[in-house]
Amino acid sequence: MSGKRVALLYNPIAGAGGARAAAESLVSGLREQGHEPLAQETIRDPQPGWMDDLLDGADALVVIGGDGALRLACGPAMRSGTPVYHWPSGNENLFAREFGMTASMPRLLAALGQSEVRQADVASVQGDDSLLMTSIGFDAAVVHDLAARRGRRISHLSYVPSILRQLRSWRPSMLTVRVDGETIVDSERGVVVVANSRQYALRLDPALRASMSDGALDVVFFPCASCATGMLWMIRSRLRRHVHSAPVVYKKGRDILVRSAPARPYQIDGDPAGPASGISELSITLRSATLPVLVPPQSRST
Repeated sequence: MSGKRVALLYNPIAGAGGARAAAESLVSGLREQGHEPLAQETIRDPQPGWMDDLLDGADALVVIGGDGALRLACGPAMRSGTPVYHWPSGNENLFAREFGMTASMPRLLAALGQSEVRQADVASVQGDDSLLMTSIGFDAAVVHDLAARRGRRISHLSYVPSILRQLRSWRPSMLTVRVDGETIVDSERGVVVVANSRQYALRLDPALRASMSDGALDVVFFPCASCATGMLWMIRSRLRRHVHSAPVVYKKGRDILVRSAPARPYQIDGDPAGPASGISELSITLRSATLPVLVPPQSRST
């Protein structure tokens, strides 16, 4: 196997600081295998072109961190045509789960040697890239609550206080949902998930039919009048008993418009997005460009 130029992008606070150590170990290991690695940290407010030097001539981009770090690298990787590989070092690592990627040097080396590249769909949410999902609901309220109080490093336990606060205060909004010009939900109280992937936090996986390569987004609406009803839908999703339930609305499409009354916050790929005060109209569109993905052997992606 001939040596390749491998760009490494790492989130220095991901994995309780473990991503930095992983990057240093990968640089050493890749050099020993004859590759040419070059590492760079993520930054909080990146400017256009911030990854140009890192990706110049790179054969692959290894993103070390969580799904947020991968979303940060999505635009530059698409523009440069550099295949990405997710080295999981976050809380959920849904992108890595989708493509069967692990924090394993032999698996990464096998992917570099095989050089199999697949194209993943990417959505645009109010102009921001989304790889996995966007939602308006209890989960969005929780991640915004956490963001308002979080420190530099978080774990699954960090979410518990935010979940408890939102259990006391969150109420579903009245939503109208249009998919490719068709109104599928008209002023109903509930939550909505627009998914590009079947993967979701805590294995809730509301969009079980979603594929990252089918050229469509999966829209799932759960009607609920209270927080308690919303929690029941989460349990049913975890048990895979929600997809065929009559009240649930499930639709595929490319252009989605969600109106919320009153305004509610939304999340993208597990991170808070938009104003904490919420938004009354949310536009989600499947992009024409796709993200090249360097897949390991025997990838589980469909």
